[in-house]
Amino acid sequence: MYKIENHPILDLPKEEFVEFQFEGRTVRGQKGKTIAAALHQAGLIVHSHSTTGRNRSLECGIGKCGACEMLVDGQVRRICITSVDGVKEVREIPKDYMPEGKPRTAGETKIYKTTVAIIGGGPAGLACREQLTALGIPNIVVDNNATEGGQFNMQTHQFFFFEKEQKFGGMRGFDIAKTLAGDNHDGILLNNTVWDLLEGRRIALKNIVTQEVSYIDADHLVVATGAVPFMPVFENDDVPGVYTAAVFQKMMNQEHTLLGKRVLTVGAGNIGYLTSYQAMQAGATIKAIIEGMDHEGGFPVQANRVRRLGIPIMTSHVLIRAIPNEDYTGVTGAVIAECKNFQPIPGTEQVIDDIDIINICTGLIPDNQLLVKGRSVFGRNVYGAGDAVRIGEGTSAVLRGKQVAYEVAQELGIRFPYEDYLEVSRQYIDSQQRPVRLLEQPRVPSEERMAAKPYVQINCLYGFACNPCTFACPQGAITKPTTSSVPMVDYDKCIGCMQCVNHCPGLAIFGYDKRKNVVFLPVEYAVEEGKEVFLVDDNGAKVGRRTTRPMWHACRLPRSTT
Repeated sequence: MYKIENHPILDLPKEEFVEFQFEGRTVRGQKGKTIAAALHQAGLIVHSHSTTGRNRSLECGIGKCGACEMLVDGQVRRICITSVDGVKEVREIPKDYMPEGKPRTAGETKIYKTTVAIIGGGPAGLACREQLTALGIPNIVVDNNATEGGQFNMQTHQFFFFEKEQKFGGMRGFDIAKTLAGDNHDGILLNNTVWDLLEGRRIALKNIVTQEVSYIDADHLVVATGAVPFMPVFENDDVPGVYTAAVFQKMMNQEHTLLGKRVLTVGAGNIGYLTSYQAMQAGATIKAIIEGMDHEGGFPVQANRVRRLGIPIMTSHVLIRAIPNEDYTGVTGAVIAECKNFQPIPGTEQVIDDIDIINICTGLIPDNQLLVKGRSVFGRNVYGAGDAVRIGEGTSAVLRGKQVAYEVAQELGIRFPYEDYLEVSRQYIDSQQRPVRLLEQPRVPSEERMAAKPYVQINCLYGFACNPCTFACPQGAITKPTTSSVPMVDYDKCIGCMQCVNHCPGLAIFGYDKRKNVVFLPVEYAVEEGKEVFLVDDNGAKVGRRTTRPMWHACRLPRSTT
């Protein structure tokens, strides 16, 4: 396992180590990071064993399951969400372990009272909180993580949003999380998990750090608990080195720990594309992306960003078996096969070797248990938001969170412009649309205009809910009137400033200056000035050579390179 030392997007923290004991060995971990990160960086990836003695490692990586539970200073803790700070000893839970019951000490029990309790401090929960607060409705947010933002905190890419006024479009996930959380964090209870829903609309909480039990009495319940990864069944699917995208992405982008450098990705959806792309930013190589369907599932602009890096995308292929190393502490290869209707075709098997990690990106399952029980406790006053009700992009989660806030307000009899609710609802529906191809080739200016001054070409050929490029142009030369249209450039207004090249979430805008024989490209990697590189098309085919020259590197935006 590898500690990420350099990254083109993330601000890596200054090294500040703490030490703890693991099975008689001293392990160092970065202060503020998790025990899981420290163990993996030390090469200690086996955390438990099955009943038959098979090695086990992380499974979800986001605190949703119990696969990573270990004894931390004598207490059972999930090491994927437990910080190394203050820890003295970590060890595997013995097979015959029975926790000792500790009587609760007498003392005052906290009981919070509010109108709305929001379970989940991710994009949907925080968006709901923001809108409820704007409507003057008291609320409390509960989340089991140490920071607000949920899965947005591990998203380093720019997000698609279609907005009348720019707020989130083009921002990176971790920046959206900070924006949604705001400066005032009052009423956000972190490191707390819901223990149970009780009669009388009472919510029982347990602090996973202090073990303190508290309660919330609320009139309305919003469940924004996200989702859990879906893990397909294949031989050796439990071997360390086989990880879900949630584990891979969180460890990489939040814990700055790369679980492997030679990656096979399973699943050609947006998460498969993005985690593969982000792994290359972190220093890994992607051997291939395989997909069981006969077509790719993700957005075409996301597929293009990995194709340009020369990553092969193999449709109609399934994973048959992970090939473990000798002591079953990692993987060295995988057996894949061609398939029809997800069933392998005998005789088509092939081995992909020289890998050290399999990145499983085969979808999510709504984490809706609280929503189900909430209906029996809160009746009609329970609402679902984000992936807890429908798996979708982060954009959809934010918009559904806002929509729920309006629905709560309506139930409370609070007046607001109904058009605002209809507009958010429309945006929520639009955010779920699949891209529809409208152009066969990108539009370009006339030959005379190309020769006169610099210009941009937008390789966005599909209509979907995204328009940050329209806000990026200081000349107002880019327009996109609806979610079902593509961006249009008015080349009479365009002066070739290249500002839009940096602001496209799909990295689909390119600039040209034919007078100087210069190409402007969005690059999210370290750029070495004066280096000769290949230029490629959207399929990764080489079309020429050029010498790099960095133009600018705006904060957390792609680097533009000529």
